[in-house]
Amino acid sequence: MSKNLRSALILLFFTIISVLLVGGKVPYLIFHVLLLFLFLPLAHIAIGLYSLSGSVDVDSGEFFTGEVVEIKYLVQNNSFFLYPILIFSPDFSKDIGGKTVAQIPFSLKGNESFSKSEKSTLNRRGYYKVGGFHLTINDVFGLYSINKYIKSDISILIYPEIIRLSSFRVPSGMQSGELLVADNSYKDKSRISTLREYRDGDSTRSIHWKASSKSEIPVVKEFETRSDSYVEIFLDSLKRNYKNDFDRNMEDKVVESALSIAHYCLSNNISVAINYENNNEYFRIEGREYDQLKAFLENLARYSGNGFHSIADLVDSQSVKIRKGTSTILVTPSLNSTTGAVAIDLAYKGLNPIVISITSRLSGAGLADGFLPGKLRDDNIPVFVIDNKQRVSDVLEVYHD
Repeated sequence: MSKNLRSALILLFFTIISVLLVGGKVPYLIFHVLLLFLFLPLAHIAIGLYSLSGSVDVDSGEFFTGEVVEIKYLVQNNSFFLYPILIFSPDFSKDIGGKTVAQIPFSLKGNESFSKSEKSTLNRRGYYKVGGFHLTINDVFGLYSINKYIKSDISILIYPEIIRLSSFRVPSGMQSGELLVADNSYKDKSRISTLREYRDGDSTRSIHWKASSKSEIPVVKEFETRSDSYVEIFLDSLKRNYKNDFDRNMEDKVVESALSIAHYCLSNNISVAINYENNNEYFRIEGREYDQLKAFLENLARYSGNGFHSIADLVDSQSVKIRKGTSTILVTPSLNSTTGAVAIDLAYKGLNPIVISITSRLSGAGLADGFLPGKLRDDNIPVFVIDNKQRVSDVLEVYHD
């Protein structure tokens, strides 16, 4: 209750006492004036609850982490009354933009509209409800303040950032063709599959100079990929491994690592699959062509480390789908003896394991055994250790023998 309304009600109370005990024209006049003073602003605001409407709109298209999104708000006065004191408060999620938008006071004449646009940088991947906004209607005397919420069912899916890898090397002991190798030896360079426009990250050695001379844009050669190129990626989704990941940076780095490798594979027509658990249910995304990337983006945008099973259980559940000679990549926020045992078992079965360990120097999470990466490398198992503040490409493009 506002201070002005409290004062008006106290005055009304004493006026009623005066009317009942004293009587006379003046007390009755004051009584009726006070009733009008209290009732008319309330009726005016009540009409506003029905006559003031609004909407929320977001640009269509795909959204990636780090991009800027513009959200447009509209308030429409569908009556002929003036509303001099309105306050606009958007309900934009802080998880999306990382900031709280200040309240904006404004007024609306009869049949007038108010519009507002907010631009915000998308901080992280995920599926979010944009939300509506609050509209506070105040009377000119400061007696009443009523809040109306304008609902919106608009939601946006924010894709994780694509980290493009120019190379992803593995020990030379693995047969060429079984994994993406820096010199692209898994491709049959005696057979050109097709020509396409140059993309960021393409090797200059793949440029078709004769075709490029006839085009304004460089053209590169696509070679046939050998049939034995397969990559299986397993994400460690066990919930307790993310217990210290309060800002979800390690979870995001797991996604970035897996997506960067998947993007590299699809760009080079290598069969790749990502396996993970979500709320006790196993998921598998697979593809070979670049136009299948969207399925990876949509699934990984929603990824959450909330699983109930270890990475060993996940690998075991998909073992019948893994071809012999496949390169198997384990991405984990907790490199421990269990993960190490899985990697050694995969090596014994000829499934060429690679371990990507996500760590956090700030919280100390990630490496349960600091000597384990060295032990695995001694067994010819590549291990890449990525801090959650590092850029994925700075680590994955570096060769570990």
